[in-house]
Amino acid sequence: MSDMSPLSEKVRVVRWRISNERLRFSDELRIIPAWVVLPGLLLSALLWIFIPPKNFHDPHPMAVLLLIFLLCLSSFLAVAFCFLIGYVNRDAKRRGMSPTLWTLLVIFIPNAIGFIIYFIIREPLVFTCSQCGGTVSARFNFCPKCKYNLHPTCPECKHEVRPDDRYCPHCAHELAASAPLGARPITPITPGANA
Repeated sequence: MSDMSPLSEKVRVVRWRISNERLRFSDELRIIPAWVVLPGLLLSALLWIFIPPKNFHDPHPMAVLLLIFLLCLSSFLAVAFCFLIGYVNRDAKRRGMSPTLWTLLVIFIPNAIGFIIYFIIREPLVFTCSQCGGTVSARFNFCPKCKYNLHPTCPECKHEVRPDDRYCPHCAHELAASAPLGARPITPITPGANA
């Protein structure tokens, strides 16, 4: 009998699948929609417009330089905030989560706590079944369309095993004598494929 509960086993599996996602920064930037540029630039322009012009005529040049630095920094943060909102919207959609809900949460939960919550609890990327080509949640062990074994499990105790294991590490059941465990690995859907 295994000492792990089914919930902790599923959490371990999801963490393993998230750690095996091969995400490149350039691919992640490509999923940000173009519409987020306009709100970011608008926020940045509003910051520059509503600063009283009398502050630029201060007799102390360091105060003016500090004000310009703070304006540039806040403009950069406004644009970055809009880009992150767009990223969360598209990333939630490709992971099978509700994009509208997560977009609203990251906008209205203050101090970037919404972004932190999203990045902690987001789902793993959706995978393609190597047998039928259908999209499958990363939490599934079998494809719901063709019943292909996406991640091998022990036929005796139903815990996950690696494809090259000869014996189950949980119950010591001999895996070589059982049916094939599914040799082909699953691969994540590319970011721009379903957008």
